[in-house]
Amino acid sequence: MLQVRVVFILTCSILLILQTSQPADGFILRLITETLQNNVAGEPITHERTEWNFDPEAAKKARAIYFEKNGFRSSKFIERLGVGLDGYHEERRKEQGERDLGRLNGEHNVNYPPPPV
Repeated sequence: MLQVRVVFILTCSILLILQTSQPADGFILRLITETLQNNVAGEPITHERTEWNFDPEAAKKARAIYFEKNGFRSSKFIERLGVGLDGYHEERRKEQGERDLGRLNGEHNVNYPPPPV
């Protein structure tokens, strides 16, 4: 009960100080209007109408090109990053091929180490 009284008295005193000072009138009005406009109604730019040129066929073509270049779920892209971009990628790819011999798609928890050949 004491906390509620302290908060009430503090709030009333702050409001009284803000209302008695001259520049506070504009501040309070601006604070209230901006709060209502930005939080309740939304900013004015939200309500503007825009038109976009959209071609769904272009997105389908771009998707096909992306899959061709990077693979499904970017598997080829991740592989390219894994072997490096410094010119030694072929050597690293050969080493990885030797390392992964006998493993199924890198899932080595079942078939590791590979059986002797």
